[in-house]
This record gives sequence, structure tokens and C-alpha cells, in this order.
Amino acid sequence: MEISKKIMVGLLALAASNAQAAVKDYTVKYSQAVMEDNRLMHETKRQPYNFRVEIVDDFQGVKGETFKNGRPFVTASKGENYSVRLYNPLPVRVAVNLTVDGLNSITGKPSGITDGNKWVIEPFSSVTIPGWQVSGGEARRFFFTDKPKSYAKWEGDVMGKDLSVNCGVIGAAYFWNQQELNQYYDAHPIYRYTQRPLPYSSGQYNKSMDRKLSSAAPSALGAPAYDRNEINRAESQEQAGTGMGERESHPTIKVDFDYNTGMYSPSQAVVIYYDFEKVTVPNPFPALGYAPEMP
Repeated sequence: MEISKKIMVGLLALAASNAQAAVKDYTVKYSQAVMEDNRLMHETKRQPYNFRVEIVDDFQGVKGETFKNGRPFVTASKGENYSVRLYNPLPVRVAVNLTVDGLNSITGKPSGITDGNKWVIEPFSSVTIPGWQVSGGEARRFFFTDKPKSYAKWEGDVMGKDLSVNCGVIGAAYFWNQQELNQYYDAHPIYRYTQRPLPYSSGQYNKSMDRKLSSAAPSALGAPAYDRNEINRAESQEQAGTGMGERESHPTIKVDFDYNTGMYSPSQAVVIYYDFEKVTVPNPFPALGYAPEMP
């Protein structure tokens, strides 16, 4: 069943980066047009696409990703402003439900995987989300802070719930329209010859598409969110959270977008965990007594 939602489209875009990022290999199904010996046919294809998300520091660029407890992980620094860059590897538009600490990045409310507002990204493009979208024209910056000072803690106090339990995780779930995807591959057929090949000409074969990701404008959609009961929580209690920082211009518009395919469970989404670096502080006076003599 198709879901039509109002989507917010940001008017600002930042340059893309080739630095390290969290990548989720997701198999996409579509109907591919094939011209075989000048006869049109269709084949069902399943192709893995890399859905990529980057955490970008204002000064140092894309934050390096490691693994902690088998999960993608970035190390946070207190007071560090950051943005989230979302990439669309598909040849059609996608809607992305971006949550930070379990809160939707557009509404600031707890978000299930399909019911949260979403950002729309143009084909083969990326958008950079600098913070919580507080109006149609402004956002307030994401920054790493202590959990008691996080936006999730503040929002939880307002709602009378402990929302800070989800501090330390960023999630991105992608959705798209299956008909649009099929139409794209129908308009870009594969040419195949079972008999002796004809001499090559530029008109016989589709040129390979340039898959370079280009910057595009952010979009947001009134749609689904993460079910907190489904989220895999880290074994140890995370101490870092994301605050609501200074105000920044971030114009957006709302658009209609129908989607019916995508990442409908948290295990399919791109998920990144974060926390402060655990520093061991040595004790200068660890014991009492006299110094033992060396032999």
C-alpha cells in the first residue's frame, strides 16, 4: 500500500565527501527492461546498493568510524558540532527517516521506523542535515553533550518519559516508490544479442551511468519512525547525547511523495552508535608502604 506524505525539502546543500562513512548493503528489487535481439522483455533483478551515512564534524570533516560491540561506532567529543550527511545511491528519489537519540530530526518526537517525518533526496545525490529542524527556515545544531544535557532528556522531561535511554544512536531508514524505480529501468534497457553481435555503435548500447553522488537539497516527509522496542540497545549504558545548539538558517519546503518500498525494520536501516571516549585516569598514589628493594 502506498503511503503519501508531505515531505520537507531543504534548499541548502553541502559538498559531498569520499571519506569514511557507515554503509549498509541493501538488496533492491526492480524490473529491468531487456532488448534481446531487438525483442523487448523484462527480467526481475536484485542488486545490492550501498546506502551511506556520514557524521560530519564542523572543523575536522567526516568522523572516522570503528566498531564497538559489533556495531558501527564514532567517538564523540563534548561540545562538538556535527551534521549528518545522507546519500541516495538509487536512480529515483528516496525519503529518509533520520532519528537522533530516538527522536525524529524534523519533529523532535519519538519516531517509529515508518511514522516519522522524512527528508527527500534526489537521485544519486546527498543532503546534509545540520540539526533539529525547528521551523520551515531554521534548524538548531546537533552537538555532542552529556546525556543529562541532551535534547532527548529535555524532551523526555516535557513528555514525562525517560527518552534519554536512547541517547547515543543515530538511525537512517530509506524508502522509495517501486513503480518509479521500475519505470526508470524500463526507460534504460539492457541490450543483449544471442546471435552474432552487430558492429558496435554508440546507439546500440546504453552508456554506463555516472554513479557519482552529487549534492542535493534536503527534504523532509511527514512519515514513519523507529519503534523503540525494536532498537538493539548497546550492552553498556551510553553517556553521550545530542543537544540542541545554536540557530542556523536551513530553508525547507514541503512536497508530496508516495513511497511503498524500503527499510521497514531497524535491522535493515543504517544505524551508528556514538559515545565519549572512555579515558582511564591513572592514580599517582596507588598504594601505601615502603618501596621494595631490588635484588
